Amino acid sequence: MSNKRIIKKNPQEQELGNITVSKEAVAVIASLETIKIKGVVGITSGHRGSSLNILSRKDLAKGVEVWMKPGEAAITIPIITAYEVGIFKVAEEVQHKVKNAICSMTGLKVSKVDVNVQGIKFKEEKKKIKKETPKEMQKEKK
Repeated sequence: MSNKRIIKKNPQEQELGNITVSKEAVAVIASLETIKIKGVVGITSGHRGSSLNILSRKDLAKGVEVWMKPGEAAITIPIITAYEVGIFKVAEEVQHKVKNAICSMTGLKVSKVDVNVQGIKFKEEKKKIKKETPKEMQKEKK
């Protein structure tokens, strides 16, 4: 099964050739739109565990799952949100922005955008991470 799908099957477009978009391209668009949203701390690998694995900017698309049919896509995005912003509001905004971006950039119809909130970051956690020095981190390891 190919990771690319034909977008347009209109006879007029077939004279020029087919347009295909890969799952990876859709995942990149979805991940970049997601991290732009206020309240999204990051995208995770999607695996639940004891620690939240926030992906680096270059690996963001690896956490996004994409299923495709001809002309249609479904997306699942696992995120971590900030506590200060309403979780439902953030997740809903992710759904709308991702759907609009994929539709406008690729021409694909987006059947659904599932957002899985894998965790929540609190202000204290962010400050504690910034304030810790290398000496403090060594003390914790002992």
